Amino acid sequence: MGKVNPKFIGLSQYKAPFTQELAGRSFHLVMDDGSELMLKFIDGENVEIAEKGQPFVWESYECMKGDECTYFVHVQPTAGKGLINKSWILDLEQRLVTYVLMEEGYDPEYPRIIRTEPFFGAIKVPGMPLPKIRHHLSKRLVGRHIYWRYNPGFRIQHIYHTPTIVRANLGPDTGFVNEDELFKDLLESDDPEKRAEGQKKLEHYREWRKIYPFYEEPCFHVWIKENMNVFCFVEENANRLDPERHSGGGGILLLQEIDRMTDVGLCFSAGEYYMITALGDLVDDPDPLDEVPSPYDFSGFDAVPTVGREIPEE
Repeated sequence: MGKVNPKFIGLSQYKAPFTQELAGRSFHLVMDDGSELMLKFIDGENVEIAEKGQPFVWESYECMKGDECTYFVHVQPTAGKGLINKSWILDLEQRLVTYVLMEEGYDPEYPRIIRTEPFFGAIKVPGMPLPKIRHHLSKRLVGRHIYWRYNPGFRIQHIYHTPTIVRANLGPDTGFVNEDELFKDLLESDDPEKRAEGQKKLEHYREWRKIYPFYEEPCFHVWIKENMNVFCFVEENANRLDPERHSGGGGILLLQEIDRMTDVGLCFSAGEYYMITALGDLVDDPDPLDEVPSPYDFSGFDAVPTVGREIPEE
C-alpha cells in the first residue's frame, strides 16, 4: 500500500469535490485599488493570470462552489515559492470579486505568521458599466455561535465575538479543548516511540495553555450577499505567545452559505495548505466563554490588516 497523501487527512478528508465549471471562461477583474487582472481558465485545473499590460502566467488552481453562482478559486503561484497563496471569490450573480492575498514570512521575527488581507472589486463585462455595489467588511455574524463539523471526528465552535475577534472551543463545558482527546491516538499507540511523542506533545500543550488560556484570534468578515459571507482568522496570538514559536501562524479562509450553514475554503499554515468544507449548526444557547474578559493585547498585531478599518452599516 502506498503512502497516504497528507493533504487528504484531517480537515480535508471529507471535503466536497472540486468543480471544473469555470473551464474555458475568462474574467476581467477591476479592483478598487486601480489594478486590473485577467483570469483565463484553460481547463478544470489550469489558469492563466495576467495583470493589465503584463504577460500571462500559467498556474494550477483549485475551485469549489459556495452556491450556484459563487466560486472560491485558490492559486499558489509558482513564483511565490510556497510562501504566497491567492484566493478569489467570484460572485457571478452580482459581477463582484473579493481577492484575498496570504503572505507567509513577511515578519522575520515570527516567520510562521501569515498576513492575510482582502481586496474588493468588480467583474468587467464588455459594453456594461461596472456594478456600483461591492463586497465589503461586515459585522452581521457578530454574536452568533456556530458549530462547524469538518469530518466525523472533529467539530469546533466559532464564537463570532466581535467583528475583528473570534473565539473558539470544542464545546460549552471545555472552555477551550478537552485535554483527554488531545494526541489520543499517539498516547494509546502500541508503539513506545509514538507514546513518547504523544506525551511530549501533551506536556508542551499544558505549558502553552498556561499563557494561552482560551482561543482568541484576529479575524475579518466580508459581506458577499444576503446568504453568503467570507470569514477568515489568523492564529497570530497562538504564535506570538508560544515561547518556541512552533504553534499557530496560519488560519482559515471560508466562504460561508449562512442559510444552509455550509462552507468551503482554505486551511493554511506554514508551508502548506488544503481545501476544506464543513457543515454548521447554529447554537442558540449562550456560551460562558463569550462573557470572559479578554486577557490579550492585540495592539501590536498586523497579520490581519483590516483590523481597525471602518465597517459599514448594513
